[in-house]
Amino acid sequence: MDAKLNMAPGHGTAKHTAAGLGATHSQPAASRLALQSATRDIHHRLHHHPGLARLAAGTIGRDEYRRLLARSYGFYAMAEPLLGFPGMLTECLAQDLIDLGMTRAAVSGLLRCPQLMVGPGHAETIGASYVLLGASLGGKVMARAIADHDSELPVRFLTSLGDSDWKQFASDLEANLPDAASRTRAAKAARMTFAGYEDWMAEDE
Repeated sequence: MDAKLNMAPGHGTAKHTAAGLGATHSQPAASRLALQSATRDIHHRLHHHPGLARLAAGTIGRDEYRRLLARSYGFYAMAEPLLGFPGMLTECLAQDLIDLGMTRAAVSGLLRCPQLMVGPGHAETIGASYVLLGASLGGKVMARAIADHDSELPVRFLTSLGDSDWKQFASDLEANLPDAASRTRAAKAARMTFAGYEDWMAEDE
């Protein structure tokens, strides 16, 4: 995947589950390749989502941006607790939505996506976290695109993850997924998570 899609879902547990398991850099990047392969087609399809495409181009309007963030809130509010994340991304979405005119009560009342069926294992958590953390690769790029057209739009969510979050996670992938069985489970979880996001966002097109 190497997700450059900012809206696709992390911070917290994914980082901590990887901590202390230093990557063996001499190994081939089999884990990352497995995750990329499992999610590549969804990643490409999401480039054609109208709202996400306009967001990437920096041409999204204020009302559509609010709708897109509101829909995303419904996904992250379910995904972050499931993975044990501290909720930073969900809260950044809430703050952006409040800046866009919603009340805290209205944000809390937004629809949530169906429960994600990721699985309870370590490999499954890594796979699902790959989807959320991959968002860090594109969020800042999209924030700059927005700023070129409308510097008044809030971008806490798009800029909430630092490069170090993704780099630490990616560097530890091989150690966290050391064999074919764990890579298969992680790839399945990544695909299910990304597919859940795709389905949820498609309902709002």
